[in-house]
Amino acid sequence: MIRFALVCENGHGFESWFASNDSYDFQIENNLVSCPHCNAAKVSKAVMAPAVARADRASAAAPGQEPAGKQQTPAGKQNVALIGEGDRELRALAQELHAKIIAATDDVGEQFPREARRIHDGEAPERPIRGQASPEEARALIEDGVSILPMPILPDDRG
Repeated sequence: MIRFALVCENGHGFESWFASNDSYDFQIENNLVSCPHCNAAKVSKAVMAPAVARADRASAAAPGQEPAGKQQTPAGKQNVALIGEGDRELRALAQELHAKIIAATDDVGEQFPREARRIHDGEAPERPIRGQASPEEARALIEDGVSILPMPILPDDRG
């Protein structure tokens, strides 16, 4: 599953999950995705930044995370979701995805932006990595064509 930050032609930002990039392309081409705010069918991907856990922001509502699509939210607001106890299956899927990402990647910590760029430029061996990046570093990587994925912080991990 892949989560994309999306924006409609009216500037509303939202997120949606897709089975793959091909699934996203198919659904967009066939107008199967619409804005939950205004029902507009003209939707495209928004710039995404990785979710990053930082100990120095432990007291913030979403530590180290600038949500994808933040540029479409009102000033000082963040995209959030309420997943209640009744949504155990959704919680379990999120936890499973998070665990798989952790298990399949090397943690390079604060060196993430530098190492991701080195891998992208062919200066380091290609391998899946995770770590921390500021929103500005994440945007720069995306603008340079480096494929990065935001990693959600699970509610149970916030302490």
